[in-house]
Amino acid sequence: MPLPPDSSREGSDVTRVLNAVAAGDDSASATLLESIYGELRRMAAGKMASERSGHTLQATALVHEAWLRLADGDQNWNNRRHFFGAASEAMRRILVENARRRATEKRGGGLAATALDEELHGIASEDEKLLQIHEVLDALETEDPLKAKIVKLRFFAGLDHNEIAALLDLNEKTIRRHWELAKVWLYRAIRGDG
Repeated sequence: MPLPPDSSREGSDVTRVLNAVAAGDDSASATLLESIYGELRRMAAGKMASERSGHTLQATALVHEAWLRLADGDQNWNNRRHFFGAASEAMRRILVENARRRATEKRGGGLAATALDEELHGIASEDEKLLQIHEVLDALETEDPLKAKIVKLRFFAGLDHNEIAALLDLNEKTIRRHWELAKVWLYRAIRGDG
């Protein structure tokens, strides 16, 4: 189910509540959470579906943690699009922090290293892939902010092409084209091909 564009009634309602939050209306935060919780939950569930099985972080916990970070941070969101971009970024950072924590635990958390079988060497875990993408995403953002935003919304928020197109107010074919080019760019950056 694609996200409606900002021009829809729902989009303008969310924008109005975001403006109230920015103006300091304490009751508006509860109204905001109530009005966007379903979309945040769906974004988180989409992302969690692509995570490894047995993941310790659940979609609901991801939404709640992202909400806490958004509530603690800058609450001057221009509109619905700006808010969901910030939510996507918060979810990305939470997933990266969890991946780093698990990678540290996986490597013994400071205990002495033990050699692995040769055949297991070089196999990247889902956490390692997530960290690799996170590391090169900042470079992509410097080079092409739109492609980086699409990667964040697709990879970290779990949105499909139509949802991203609606959120960014772009054509779905444009989103697909940028996504394909971003994947090639990320692949080359991770491999070190420049």
